[in-house]
Amino acid sequence: MRRAALIGVQVVVAILVGLAIRELWQATRGDDVTGSPQETIGVTTSVTPNVHTFGAPVVATADVVVDARLVRPDTVRLETDFDPYELAGEPTIERQDSGDIARVVFRFPLRCLREGCEPAEARGVAQFEAGFVRYRFRNSPGTGRDLVDWPPVEVVSRVAPVDVERIRWIASETELPRVTTRFGPTGLGIALLVAGLALAAAAVWLARRLWHVEPVKEEVDTRRERPPLERSLELARAEHQNGAAAPDRRRALERVARELSAIGLDDLAGEARALAWSPVLSTSEEVESFARRTESQTRTGAPQ
Repeated sequence: MRRAALIGVQVVVAILVGLAIRELWQATRGDDVTGSPQETIGVTTSVTPNVHTFGAPVVATADVVVDARLVRPDTVRLETDFDPYELAGEPTIERQDSGDIARVVFRFPLRCLREGCEPAEARGVAQFEAGFVRYRFRNSPGTGRDLVDWPPVEVVSRVAPVDVERIRWIASETELPRVTTRFGPTGLGIALLVAGLALAAAAVWLARRLWHVEPVKEEVDTRRERPPLERSLELARAEHQNGAAAPDRRRALERVARELSAIGLDDLAGEARALAWSPVLSTSEEVESFARRTESQTRTGAPQ
């Protein structure tokens, strides 16, 4: 317990010593030294016009006079806020030196068109927040600061109460017209229900159509398959009529002879071979005549 109490006392003593050193250091540097207005600086503020209508421009002016022997005029700065007013242009700074006296004039063009600037009833009073003038001394590294108070500004309404009374208001805030509807709630509910059922039925019908697609029928070739003899005769006719080469003509007739032998028409098969391999190449007329006789004989029921 004694050890803890001793440590606590040491901590308190260290804090007090630190604060004392801090105050001594600030006093030596002269930080944030506030000079006496009568000796170093004087500030005069104004707002012109001090009575204006809503939305009209005004100019806020701060006239700062300093003793140039104690204060550096080029370090004079003004920190202020004109909320809810806003700058309507660039602020200006004028500096004038007259012997040991220096004058710095700050001008701020202002205008307010938003909520908070409107006059209350006939007149409203706008009060800007206090600002600060900051500066540096010539013979001290510290800074000085003085409070800046702005005068109140009166805002006058553009519309007089008499003008408001003369207005013939069309709407009334107390007597509202009765709400009317083209369809009653019951009728509207029934119509929406019927429409919903119709849409649901259409959705079910479309779903059934999409899920029950009829299969595509395979195309069946209904063409009659011709016998080999008929195809070979057609080839022999085509080779002779188209002027094919002699070997192709002879092979086509030899094929006809083989098909005739296969169905038992040996006599016709012999004639076909004779046409195919005769020294003199057969003509298309001879082949056509032979083909007609062959077709006629096969249609009469000859064995195949």
